[in-house]
Amino acid sequence: MTLYRRVIGYYRPYLGTISFSLCLLVIGVAFNLLKFWPIAWAIDHVVKVGPDGVVRWAGLSFSAWQGAVFAGVALLVIYLLAGLLGFWRNYVSIEVGLKALLQLRTQLYSYLQYLPLHFHDQRRSGDSTFRVAYDSQAVQTYFNRGFDTIFGSVITLLMTFGYMFALDPVLAGVSLVILPPLWATIYFFSARVRRQTTTLQQEESDVLARASEGLTSIRIVHAFGQEEFEVREFAREARESYAANLSLTITNAISSLAVSTVMALGLSLVLTVAIMHILEHRLTVGQLTQFLGFVTMLYQPLEQLSYTAWALEGAAAGMQRVFEILDAPDAVPETPGARPLGRVRGSITFENVAFAYEPAHPILRDISLTIQPGETVALVGGTGAGKTTLLSLVPRFYDPGAGRVLIDGTDLREATKKSLRANISVVLQDTLLLSGTVLENIAYGRPGATRDEIRAAAVAAQADTFIAQLPLGYDTPVGERGVRLSGGQKQRIGLARAFLKDAPILLLDEPTSALDLTTEAEIMGTLDALMRRYTTLIVTHRLSTIHHVDRIYVLDQGRVIESGTGKELLAQGGAYAKLWNSAQSERPARGST
Repeated sequence: MTLYRRVIGYYRPYLGTISFSLCLLVIGVAFNLLKFWPIAWAIDHVVKVGPDGVVRWAGLSFSAWQGAVFAGVALLVIYLLAGLLGFWRNYVSIEVGLKALLQLRTQLYSYLQYLPLHFHDQRRSGDSTFRVAYDSQAVQTYFNRGFDTIFGSVITLLMTFGYMFALDPVLAGVSLVILPPLWATIYFFSARVRRQTTTLQQEESDVLARASEGLTSIRIVHAFGQEEFEVREFAREARESYAANLSLTITNAISSLAVSTVMALGLSLVLTVAIMHILEHRLTVGQLTQFLGFVTMLYQPLEQLSYTAWALEGAAAGMQRVFEILDAPDAVPETPGARPLGRVRGSITFENVAFAYEPAHPILRDISLTIQPGETVALVGGTGAGKTTLLSLVPRFYDPGAGRVLIDGTDLREATKKSLRANISVVLQDTLLLSGTVLENIAYGRPGATRDEIRAAAVAAQADTFIAQLPLGYDTPVGERGVRLSGGQKQRIGLARAFLKDAPILLLDEPTSALDLTTEAEIMGTLDALMRRYTTLIVTHRLSTIHHVDRIYVLDQGRVIESGTGKELLAQGGAYAKLWNSAQSERPARGST
């Protein structure tokens, strides 16, 4: 019941519209019940008098031909009115369901956007995409094929049974004999449908995730000649989805056959008893025709209710996957009472910081260091030393497990995340670009910036020259993830984005390691200009690019083991000196290729 209550919550804003839809439903059912009256009237009042007879009804007298025309016109008018009411109600109901879907999808995507990186690190992006795009549709299913169908079926059942009981109470009772076996059939298949639907949705999610990963990594696939492997892996996921889909289809087909058989049994019982009533002159042929129409109307909502039960079970599986996301805890929550930061000076302090992605495997151990406003500090060390993790604590991508991080003396957990990140620019090793234009990608650093401001940032990042040579200049599409640009061009756009944002703190994570030495030298000239303007924390393996910075911290196994200027560290002959000498011995070989 908790699941149903949560789903109903998405429809509370539309209770007025739903009430209107129910009113249309009641009127529509009344017109649907009237559909059988012209047929029964024609049989009992027109057909029996013959072509030359006189029809007498409700104090009126008219020929059989006039009676036939009256019956036909009445039938047409009733069908038209019933159809218009049905169309109107369907439109209103579908609109309500789509509004709830829009609300849920927006909430789900918004929550995914604000969940910390630790959450996204543990799951495939394709699975999250599937939940937003497909699993969320279950909320619409709940209403349009669930609650709305239940309301409609119940009202139709009550009104139809009332008409049937007034016409022949015994036959009305006989028509309900199928209820016990019908509900037994529904109960038997419901659990199986939910279980198989859950399996199918997970398999479909895996197919989407596999396709997404394979296509977004197409360059690596081609580079390593792994096309056949990717096809095999996709085919394996697709076969598992096929098997799950086939199992659910077979279950649906068998359940539909079982329900149809129960319905046929009920209709045959009603027909047998009705014929006996005609022979006993308790029922006319016209009334039999009308009653059989009512039985069809009675059994149709019963059959719909059975399918509704299975649709709700399938929808429940989808909503459970949606609520798994919405119920996921935020590992980096907004602290109650957190206050917005103004523009900070840029002092960064790490006090006894420890961190671990998994408790058994600590990444940072008792880190304490301070960066003064306007200072440029580098973090160096071997792979896995904890450099990038330490960098990620500054914008609160993660929170430390122990200790704290402060900016201008304020614990980051006491500041709102939005205001904190407004004070930080980030340039990554592989600049991430959106599938828009060059202009839009630079403006992502500061939405609302003018075209002149964007161009000024590009000039500062030494990107304006190559942008001007593109087919459409700043309006040139960059392609998905910037595939139409070189690594150096993408990096310059990333730098332009940082210049445009003009945040007092700059975080650089391996900003040149993916570039050749010539491009690296060009980019470093731009980076030097950028770093002089802000408090900068840079992570790199390229020691030559940071040897001149204000201070260098050397990390090993999550601890700071050395600190000082490049010259001081070389003079000590410790870990930094070894890294430097190793890098210098590799540099000629690298440059000769």
